[in-house]
Amino acid sequence: MKTLKQTYLKVIAALSAIILAAGIILVCIFFCTQDEITHYINLPFYSLPEENALIVDDGADYLGQPDMIKTKTGKLITVYPLSHGKGALKMQYSYDGVNWIEQPTPASWESSQEVPTLYTLDFTDGSQKLILISGKPYWPGIKADGFQYSISSDDGNTWSEFTTVYSPMDCIVAMSSLIQLKVDGNYTNQWLGTFHTHDFVNYKTILSFDESGNAVWSQPQPILSEHRSIEKQNSLCEIELLRAPNDTIIMLTRNESRNGKTSMICYSYDECQTWTQPQYLPADFSGDRFQALYDENSNKVVISYRQIVPFKENALSLKKFMTYGWVAWIGDFEDLLNYQQGTNIGDCLLLLGSDTSGDCGYSGIVNFQNQILAIAYGNFNGYQIRLAKFDVSETSEFDKILN
Repeated sequence: MKTLKQTYLKVIAALSAIILAAGIILVCIFFCTQDEITHYINLPFYSLPEENALIVDDGADYLGQPDMIKTKTGKLITVYPLSHGKGALKMQYSYDGVNWIEQPTPASWESSQEVPTLYTLDFTDGSQKLILISGKPYWPGIKADGFQYSISSDDGNTWSEFTTVYSPMDCIVAMSSLIQLKVDGNYTNQWLGTFHTHDFVNYKTILSFDESGNAVWSQPQPILSEHRSIEKQNSLCEIELLRAPNDTIIMLTRNESRNGKTSMICYSYDECQTWTQPQYLPADFSGDRFQALYDENSNKVVISYRQIVPFKENALSLKKFMTYGWVAWIGDFEDLLNYQQGTNIGDCLLLLGSDTSGDCGYSGIVNFQNQILAIAYGNFNGYQIRLAKFDVSETSEFDKILN
């Protein structure tokens, strides 16, 4: 009996020693591998004043990813799901960016399966249509079903019911971008849109209209087929396309792999037919769901995105990234066009909304009354659809966070 007790005590002592040693090791790993996001931000980093932030919608319930456009008449329209991606869509409009009015929506919008995207379609005859697009990807219990779109021809006052095309494709964030194409330097009535699948294959499809005014989408084709290995390795997705003054098309992509790899950039010199090899962006210009705008007042490019610096806070962290939240990058076209991997580019960063969860952003961004307006979702002070407004020339007068 005494021997059993001694053995038992020895086992307990051994286990205690092992647990203590493991604890010491874990503590050492925790403190010795500590990292900070500040180590990766080299640009001057400012914070949007609170008075420059407006609340479009808030509440106790989750509010999802918004988009926003400005129509020819100066009307602002935003739309967002009342959940994370999948769920009924809510639309609001405003003429001043301050007062927002909810607008009735078509019945088919109640069963949207993905984040909505909004675009203005400016035809060569001077007319304009508005289009809302929602992907129909695979969800647990729901089969992939292509993507669906709704059109307004009366400044957003009324919208068509959803029309579904290219079932059963798995379409995520359709259309993450929709860029008007040119032929011989002149705009056409064709727009190239992008979306991706769960396998992180990014597709392009061209929108045009037939003689009766009906939308026609071309058969989707992979847009980065010549760089499939890079696209697959980095799980590239959520493409943003931006036309430079020299008609180079700039592509910015989210890097979903997160494993120490930043977002990427590449270029097309032939209207999105072929692309240069994607390069990694600097860590302080890395994130999700880029939305780009050229600001004519300042001659600057403003890019709204969810900041994702793809490095862990420490080796034990379950979260594979660090972030301040919803951020804007401000710089020149030359910064983007002449980028060499490993260099820092841009004038500054601007924190539009603080949310370190990594679940915010997805911003529509427009020029409005000589200011930039950008909209995003996030848990800023509770769940909100938040509107940021600022004059690019005043950014350096805001409170500085870093550098």
